[in-house]
Amino acid sequence: MDDLVLLADSGASVAHAPYKYAKMGITLESLERCRQRGINVALGTDTYPQDIIAEMRQASLMARFADGSYRVGKPKDVFDAATLGGARALGQDDLGRLAPGAKADLLIVDLQTMQYGAVRDPIKSLIECGTARDIETTVIDGQTLVENGRSLKVDEAALLREIQAAGERSWSAAPGWHWSGASVDEIAPMSYTIRGPEGEQPVP
Repeated sequence: MDDLVLLADSGASVAHAPYKYAKMGITLESLERCRQRGINVALGTDTYPQDIIAEMRQASLMARFADGSYRVGKPKDVFDAATLGGARALGQDDLGRLAPGAKADLLIVDLQTMQYGAVRDPIKSLIECGTARDIETTVIDGQTLVENGRSLKVDEAALLREIQAAGERSWSAAPGWHWSGASVDEIAPMSYTIRGPEGEQPVP
């Protein structure tokens, strides 16, 4: 039996992380066929950066590669997957939409920048041109967490220092946690190397 028929009949949701898939050289076989069969697709992230706006663009482009058609991966379809799709996968109709009875979760995005140019369809412009950095305000359950692009709850500079320190500890400890015992330079070589007095050295 067709796998899509099984998924549709079961009422299961498909979790789609297009950027991570693309990095691995794969993609969802057909977002369009899932949509046509009534299969719920929930768009998400599975690697850094956690940028759902960029994920929508990746989902749209990868859908077109998968089907060999520019008529699929429409802005409405990937936007719905990023909003309503996740809510449906969680079984929560109070998420993913602005409506009476839904949680007051919303984002305000600044589309009036040269990055967007002339805007006719704001959803299409957001998906084709936007990134998470364009989010000006974030309100979750009625509480403002980000305003004018800055977190009101987190010291971002301090957090970034902690993140960098944690990353460096993890990289140094790679032989202990990687199955092969390899160093981080063996697992993920630097993009370029430099030559110094002692020969080639990784670029810091």
